[in-house]
Amino acid sequence: MATGWGFVILLGIASGLSAFGMASVVPALPMLSRALSAEYASLQFVVSAYLLGLALFQPMQGLLSDRFGRRPVLIAGFGLFFLASLLASVAQNLPALVLARFLQAMGVSVATVVTRAIVRDSFEPGPAATALSFITAVMGVAPVLAPLIGGLASEAFGWRGIFGLHALLAAALVLLLILQLKETRPANVTPMSVRQLIAGGKTLLGERLFMGHSLCYSFVSASGFVFITIGAALYERLYGMSSADFGLMWSGLAVSYILGASTAGALARSRGPVKTQQLGMACNILATTLFVAAAFSTQPAFWLFSGSLALLMFANGVISPIALTGAVADYPDLAGVASGLSSSLAMLISMFSAVTTGFVYDGTARGCALLMASACLASWLAMRLALKARAPMQEANT
Repeated sequence: MATGWGFVILLGIASGLSAFGMASVVPALPMLSRALSAEYASLQFVVSAYLLGLALFQPMQGLLSDRFGRRPVLIAGFGLFFLASLLASVAQNLPALVLARFLQAMGVSVATVVTRAIVRDSFEPGPAATALSFITAVMGVAPVLAPLIGGLASEAFGWRGIFGLHALLAAALVLLLILQLKETRPANVTPMSVRQLIAGGKTLLGERLFMGHSLCYSFVSASGFVFITIGAALYERLYGMSSADFGLMWSGLAVSYILGASTAGALARSRGPVKTQQLGMACNILATTLFVAAAFSTQPAFWLFSGSLALLMFANGVISPIALTGAVADYPDLAGVASGLSSSLAMLISMFSAVTTGFVYDGTARGCALLMASACLASWLAMRLALKARAPMQEANT
């Protein structure tokens, strides 16, 4: 099987569909609320159902691909995403749309887990690192382009056009995978059992280092989902911003995240991961403080809201890769379980954040700002837990 750049680009596009499926819907949430005659508090389930699906099924995908093969699991997952997208595009009410979103996430949960397994199968360690870096870069483009494309699609074709676009992308991807992807699973792979998966998860849940890093990442992500849930409605109400314009602005915030992730890589090499994470947390605290100030001001300034959010996304980009790396670095025998479990915790906590945000949103950003401040405090406490857990290990090595 070819393992050139075309193959790597295909895997990158496959990995990015998960983020695209989430971010492309965000600008159309106010339009959805009007079209389905749904209160905004209940509309958050369009976001949270997707997060729940990812959280529940991501940990299982590695196990399934080991047992049944990479190719059939990947094709079946994107096939389910295609069917669920068609269901979403014809949904007549909110419950049907929420069910379709859950099924979308169930299918697309194969994306990052199985593509990484394919890279591990297909490349030697050195080239594999290069391939994964490129795939990550392609994945990073998805949340930048998705809100802009989703906003334009909703302006041109209504909210159903977004899910029609999802179906077209999934159909094209399934066809490419059928034509181009061959099975890569090594013949000697021994699948992990469900019992082993659960036992490994229980072990990690009792480790302060793992939980500290995982919860730090989770609450930083949850802070972002506070704004994802209400951002389009808030900016429409305060500034009369259309879904297409909000999509353009959100793409700029995604660029801030990518800049933060790039900065994290450079600073981690020069200053070390601990100082890098602390710097990211300082940015997170400052961004949250500015957002709270904007939310409680009499006439919220556009530049203050948007500037605080740009800094928040930058901080998220700095903290996330450091925390995710810390969650798996000291558990080589449970690396796969640790990766899946940390991602699932983040999805579940972000889902709770989205649900709560929907219920406290009252047309202003005040309740949401308090939620964001709570998530900021929780992420700082989790970082402190991880640093305290690591301190004895560092003393033992000196």
